[in-house]
Amino acid sequence: METKKIDLGKMDVKHMSINSLKGFAMLAGINRDIKPYHVTRMAKSVESKGCIRPIVVSVLDFLGEKDRKYIIDGQHLYHALLRLGCSIPYVEIIIEDEEDLAETLAAFNNSSRSWTMRDYLQVWAHIEEDYRKLRHYFNVYDIELAQLAELLMDGTCTPHIGGGAISPILKKGEFQIEDEVKAVKLLDYVTEALKIIPRLDRVSNKMFISSYVSYVNSVVAYDHAKFLKNLETHKSKFKLATIDPEEYRKLIKQINK
Repeated sequence: METKKIDLGKMDVKHMSINSLKGFAMLAGINRDIKPYHVTRMAKSVESKGCIRPIVVSVLDFLGEKDRKYIIDGQHLYHALLRLGCSIPYVEIIIEDEEDLAETLAAFNNSSRSWTMRDYLQVWAHIEEDYRKLRHYFNVYDIELAQLAELLMDGTCTPHIGGGAISPILKKGEFQIEDEVKAVKLLDYVTEALKIIPRLDRVSNKMFISSYVSYVNSVVAYDHAKFLKNLETHKSKFKLATIDPEEYRKLIKQINK
């Protein structure tokens, strides 16, 4: 999927009066929640520098309310301008359907450091079943989103910080679950193993999970009960493990010979 490009510079900027009864609708449940502190920060910026960009709106008839304009980008700026009693500068774009909506939201926020993979997950979950399942399992299992997505997608799990190769896949709406039954079984295994070993720091946990999943996938006749028993016996060794996936792999193999 190619990244959608939108040139706002070629669009006419309109203004909505602060006294307009129509206003603009929010994409509740799709876009991010409004954060009051962000609105306050935006209002201070407008007071000192003025409003240097318009908000972006679109009529989304496919959401069920005909001719209603929804804010696609700039919802915090919109509320800041309302708070200050200013007119609302806006441009209107055309969005064809729900998939186009998800791609457009992702395009506007692709370079924003404040947007996380959770935000992309929220957008794509609105239209894609596999993303809804991913969101469900993210709420169930205490595993970081990138590793969880990898497990569901192909049964593997890398320790990369920042999401690694799975990050652009999630952002582009290309995430698909390959074998849900197998993945959930692995997730249950991981959860039970994490209950035994000393709770490590974030990076070490990711290394352990990655190494453990790799070990399970490499063993033809994996005995989970035996593994947990050995892990319980040798759990103190994991306190001394360094942040090195190879060391974790060796340690896991050593205690399960």
